[in-house]
Amino acid sequence: MSSISITEVAVNRYAPDGADAINLYGTATAGSLTLAQLVQAVCIRSAAVLESQSVAKMNAMTADSVKLDDAASWLSKIADGSANWTSAKNFLVNVMGIDASTLPADILTYARRMQAAQALQGKMDLLTRTQQEQMVDLQTLVNRRDLAFSTSSNTVRGLGNSSSANAANFL
Repeated sequence: MSSISITEVAVNRYAPDGADAINLYGTATAGSLTLAQLVQAVCIRSAAVLESQSVAKMNAMTADSVKLDDAASWLSKIADGSANWTSAKNFLVNVMGIDASTLPADILTYARRMQAAQALQGKMDLLTRTQQEQMVDLQTLVNRRDLAFSTSSNTVRGLGNSSSANAANFL
């Protein structure tokens, strides 16, 4: 326990029985916790942060998926010439972030439609690559969260086994 009093604790909150939380801003309050509670506090806090980061990542990916669906719809309309160019251009510039100066003045000719379609396809490809990277990041976050929960569970199980062994030694 003496090493805990000189060790900085990287956790902000711990609720031992799911009720009122004990604030842990440093070693002064951490010293009143058992080692098992301290390990659990760190693991649970870590898992909670990782969970919130995972949810934020999933929300961003959902928004990007909607954007890609809309872009695919606009791409089809631009390619076949059925798009209202004012609305399409507004989407390309304001939603997809394409520089307006690179877009044609209209889409009356095949060449101009292809120019607009290629600009949109380039942004869609970039967004798709970004989504793939976000998926890898999300999997990493989920794995780290699972590891934190597993560490906490293993600590509790190990302490339970240790307590059972100590009790058996007294008998």
